[in-house]
Amino acid sequence: MIVAPRYEIEHHITGTREDDHNARFTVRRNGKAFYIKVSPSHFVNSPTMTDKYLSYLEVLRSGEEVLGDIYDTDVYEWVMAPFEPLFAELAPSPSSHPKDIRISLQDHLFPDFFVFDLDIVDEKLCPRRVATDRSPHRPSFVRFDDELLDDLETWTTFYDPAGITLSFKNPEDALFMPPKKVLIDNRKAECFFKPCNSGTQIKQELKAYKMILAAGLDSQLHLCHLYGVVMDDSNFILGLLLTYIDDGDRPLSTRIHPDDPNDPPPAIRERWIGQLDATFAELHKAGIVWGDVKAENVLIDRDNNAWITDFGGGCTEGWIDKEIAGTVQGDWVGMAKLRKFTPPTKRNTNLKLL
Repeated sequence: MIVAPRYEIEHHITGTREDDHNARFTVRRNGKAFYIKVSPSHFVNSPTMTDKYLSYLEVLRSGEEVLGDIYDTDVYEWVMAPFEPLFAELAPSPSSHPKDIRISLQDHLFPDFFVFDLDIVDEKLCPRRVATDRSPHRPSFVRFDDELLDDLETWTTFYDPAGITLSFKNPEDALFMPPKKVLIDNRKAECFFKPCNSGTQIKQELKAYKMILAAGLDSQLHLCHLYGVVMDDSNFILGLLLTYIDDGDRPLSTRIHPDDPNDPPPAIRERWIGQLDATFAELHKAGIVWGDVKAENVLIDRDNNAWITDFGGGCTEGWIDKEIAGTVQGDWVGMAKLRKFTPPTKRNTNLKLL
């Protein structure tokens, strides 16, 4: 039995125009990146496979796990199957013992890479390597002007990604998975790495963290502390280093059982709401607006504390209307919905009277 090599599909991109039928995939294996483009313009004498691809493309565009009788996993397996021998050949397993693997954030964000097109000729899928010295992906295109950089230097720290180490329970996962926990300061401090996806968003977030630090709220409440800003040698902003919340990959949105009012029990629910109320009050007293209030942005740690995260602005449909987004009023509207989302268990009113 042939075992497929391990690899991870980091993400895929499809065109938004109706006449754009291209798809792009980013795959990670053993610390190397594979960038794969699929385009019907590279299909020759292959009507059956073209029809299959176009039906698969609709699944990718939908963002659903299944559309009709096609699962997204069917699509991934179909695209990746002809590349699996190349994954094994071009990204072999490291010779070192898995426990000795050390991958820096620099290694992860700027990996060795391979670029491929997927041609289909006479109904056969044919990977074709594209020769290039330039990666089709950059982790960030955001730079700050000198004035903002000078201000940042007065209250936070700049970090080189080469000095930051990825941290996983299984060290081998660093060769395949995007990082959440990283180690800084000679691997002595744990942080959460938040990538920079928007210049506007990261400026808004930095402004909020500066105010949180000035008010001392990050030491008083369950609010993340900003350890620093990660920059590359071309002064592109790669992301933020924030407090690592243990078990923080379980947001409030996943912690409330929809059909069991005692999961979690009422005391825990009331504790979360009390912590959120107290944090809201102190943030507003300091002139800080949370903004994107929603259950996904409340993280619950292993000690059942509720942390408010994501000060990048914006709003999410169903939580706050755009007209009041980014205001104190919007925050309290969102907080009212968080209370409804986290109702305490109803007290038993059928007690016997003595």
